[in-house]
Amino acid sequence: YGSRNVFLVASTREGEEALLLDALAAQPLGPALVVMVPRHPQRFAEVARLFERRGIAFARRSDSAQVPSGCAYMLGDSLGEMASYYASCDVALIGGSLLPYGAQNLIEACAAGVPVLIGPSTYNFAQAAAEAVQCGAGLSVESAAQAVAEARRLLADDEGRKHMSAAGLAFCAAHR
Repeated sequence: YGSRNVFLVASTREGEEALLLDALAAQPLGPALVVMVPRHPQRFAEVARLFERRGIAFARRSDSAQVPSGCAYMLGDSLGEMASYYASCDVALIGGSLLPYGAQNLIEACAAGVPVLIGPSTYNFAQAAAEAVQCGAGLSVESAAQAVAEARRLLADDEGRKHMSAAGLAFCAAHR
């Protein structure tokens, strides 16, 4: 993605994308690229329509083309590439956690050394989420607006991201 920072919104569930797009409209991330990856492939077209209805220019991963420098959004409409998305991002929000879905697995992001943001709904991974936050690998957020604010702060804080990255790697190593 060039020299831009990347905010990955990983494994989103229905309703979360709209909340995040509203929050991002209110608090743009500047030159950063937002990569939004729906959890279920049958929702790829739905999320693309959401971008289109809002007049948001976006690139599709499935097009296998370089993201234009002026494009702020990419739709991760591909399968089997979550590890690559994590390897390419600077901060990740774990989907399924902003609304009462119980969250998706944050351990994969921590294992990749990615600073993690996780919303209030974590019942599927409650212990892992609590431990990741406690050790400094993740930050708990209460809303999409707070997630975007924390992403913006972290994208501007190289040292903070390095600390969270190291904490995530240590967290995973301790639980192998």
